[in-house]
Amino acid sequence: MSAKISFLQYISRNLMKQDRRQFLLKAAAASAVLALRPFSSEAFSPNSIPSLPEFKDEEKYWKLVRDQFPLDKTKTFLNNGTMGPSPYPVINEVTQEMLHVDTIAKYGGYEEETVAAISNFLGCEKEEMSITRNVTEGINIVCWGVKLNKGDEVIITTHEHVGNAGPWLNKSVVQGIILKPLSPGKDAQETFEIIKKSITSKTKMISIPHVPCTTGQVYPVKEICAYARTKGIITMLDGAHPPGMLNVNLTDIGCDFYSGCCHKWMLGPKGTGFLYVNKESRKLIQPYYMGGGTDLGWDLLTTPVTFKGYVENGHRFYYGTQNAALLKGVIKAIEFHETIGKDNIEKRVKSLSGYFQKNLVAIDSNIEMMTPFEEISRGGQVGFKIKGKEMTALQKYLGERAITTRYVAENNLNNLRISTHIYNSFAEIDTLLGHIADYMKA
Repeated sequence: MSAKISFLQYISRNLMKQDRRQFLLKAAAASAVLALRPFSSEAFSPNSIPSLPEFKDEEKYWKLVRDQFPLDKTKTFLNNGTMGPSPYPVINEVTQEMLHVDTIAKYGGYEEETVAAISNFLGCEKEEMSITRNVTEGINIVCWGVKLNKGDEVIITTHEHVGNAGPWLNKSVVQGIILKPLSPGKDAQETFEIIKKSITSKTKMISIPHVPCTTGQVYPVKEICAYARTKGIITMLDGAHPPGMLNVNLTDIGCDFYSGCCHKWMLGPKGTGFLYVNKESRKLIQPYYMGGGTDLGWDLLTTPVTFKGYVENGHRFYYGTQNAALLKGVIKAIEFHETIGKDNIEKRVKSLSGYFQKNLVAIDSNIEMMTPFEEISRGGQVGFKIKGKEMTALQKYLGERAITTRYVAENNLNNLRISTHIYNSFAEIDTLLGHIADYMKA
């Protein structure tokens, strides 16, 4: 019998040993869980459904995709920018592997496979990829690993998430570097020009979001990184949002460092992330945390003790025991995306957000759009505000109508952010627009 047993086998083996009352109670709970899992981990695979072009009615296809998520159908979730719910294939992969690990007392696993999957998904070499728990961890590795002197300038933006602002603020206090927060422009070209004009002889690093958490504006990062390289300036991108939303290719972007997560738009397990370190930029970071896999060898029995240096790959920056179940879930999440197609996902996400933008501004002239309309500056998030209104009131109003959004308090922006992903529909956007219109009339 295989050591990897199903959830139902687990129930039958263990619960029947207990008294009848406890068995009935736990079996009922198990049935409730299973009722929410109509698809197996193989339900969404390349061979189980036709490709998108074969569907005459695209909405039927996206309805099939939506059915792969356990999201409460009585609610509309428009806050993927905070946390992306995982589909059943990912959930099943994680839970089955957790059970497998604890059944055979397995240690570790799937690190190399996960690194390979993420690298392929994001268009870089395996040696350039490290496993992390989240974006913030990756940014901290770079922030503290890069050698900067007192008085050196680091360009950031006024739209930073605390995960990028916090490490640099801390470094400014501890090491005396100078932070230069810049406000983005109304479009890609203006944002690019603002950054170019802010560079001085003291500018040593640019650390900005690829897509900020505030408005969802896609920054012209490829152009920024290319220009920075001509000036000898190091580039670090906060990539919390684009992977899984846009078809990202890190080699094409040309940054030195890129920190991302798998629990937002990639729809992977929570507590999983990655750090990209360009192989030419690896020497710029001093590792400060060490553990298994980070070094080329050591010996405490020699005099003096022997340390042979650091490995020439991404394992230089991650260490210690990894959760095999979460890593396997990351691999499954990537498979889920690739089954649908990254270009198809980007098109769908931007279609929904664009539809919302266009129809939102038509409701009332007092609605102020924070996200550019131009194609290259738009992704799956839309930020807006209402002149003279406190946006927490609108968030509460929508929440009372079972619609989840994100209020943006950072830097007193006072706007509402709407995130659209592949499990959302045009019907949900229409409902949202209707509620906003009613709110404006009240």
